[in-house]
Amino acid sequence: MRNVNRLIISLFVAFMCLPILITLVYSFATEWGKSIFPSGYTFKWYLQLYKDPQFIAAILRSLLLTVVTLGAVLVILVPSIALVAIYLPKYDRFFKPTVLLPYAIPGVVLATGLMRTYTNGFVPLFAVLSGGLFIYSLPFMYQSVRSSLQEIDGARLMEAAEVLGASKVYAFIRILLPNIKIGIMVGSLLTFSAFFGEFQLTNMILGGDFETIRIYMLRVMKVNGHLSSSVVMTYLILLIMVSALIVKVTNINRKRIIVPHDEAALNSNVKRSPANELLNH
Repeated sequence: MRNVNRLIISLFVAFMCLPILITLVYSFATEWGKSIFPSGYTFKWYLQLYKDPQFIAAILRSLLLTVVTLGAVLVILVPSIALVAIYLPKYDRFFKPTVLLPYAIPGVVLATGLMRTYTNGFVPLFAVLSGGLFIYSLPFMYQSVRSSLQEIDGARLMEAAEVLGASKVYAFIRILLPNIKIGIMVGSLLTFSAFFGEFQLTNMILGGDFETIRIYMLRVMKVNGHLSSSVVMTYLILLIMVSALIVKVTNINRKRIIVPHDEAALNSNVKRSPANELLNH
């Protein structure tokens, strides 16, 4: 039975990795169409891609759009989720199906509604696009933050902090946020991965006026398949780098939680603990 499970897992991994491997080989191939294997390999496509200023500009636009939207999500959505979960739990049953609505709204419908509402107004289209992506981020961030709050029992934690004399703002920033940091990191990773390669809303609302990496990829795909494969691999590497950075930051924060083995270390950790900060606040 164990061998069967390993075989199934191996086939699944091979099935998922094979398209990436073929795309990688094709991005280095000089020509691939007359035989099973490429006729040669070259770095020409990557050099041509990285020398293109439009490609660099597309990456910067994608990063700008993603970072701005993610910043708004962290500043507005995370406190809202915590507020409803801790102080307004009776409304949580209405909040949960509401944040899941983006799964049921097609991107074309959302883009059409946003364009009809804000095209003739004074709101910049970039802000309209960022707002549309904000709506799509609701399921990612809600599920991650809500699970972390349930795991640590956020309501009791905030109640204990307030009993010890901390204000709501102080307790939220210094006590609650550090304890749900993992959930925020996971939600941020999902949001970044989804928005960095977003195509439908960006193409419909801004079109060619704001060429992101996915729009650039579609344009290049019509010209040269090898070059578009290089774009795909670069895009994948950027996502892996950002994911690795977020995971590393999360692991560093975990390693800071050390179980002391002597009394001196215990006293030192107690003095730096959030509970001691509350007592001194």
